[in-house]
Amino acid sequence: MKMTQNERRRMYLAQQAARQAMLDRLKQPVAVDTAVDASAVRRRWLKTVAIATLIGSGLLAYSVVQFHPPTSIEAFLPRL
Repeated sequence: MKMTQNERRRMYLAQQAARQAMLDRLKQPVAVDTAVDASAVRRRWLKTVAIATLIGSGLLAYSVVQFHPPTSIEAFLPRL
């Protein structure tokens, strides 16, 4: 479907207006809350410690336990 010159012009102007509105929204300052309560900091540290503990225990278990993968699928099949 062909558009007339006037319709193409209106579409172009609408696109330009939408682009400009989006750029204007990006240029607006963002409100940042600088007040961080102590419980949020404590939760963040607790999560960090938990992750570090899991990684450390996984590495310790990997070094202690020896894993020997089976050489074939027959090891997993029941013996008849």
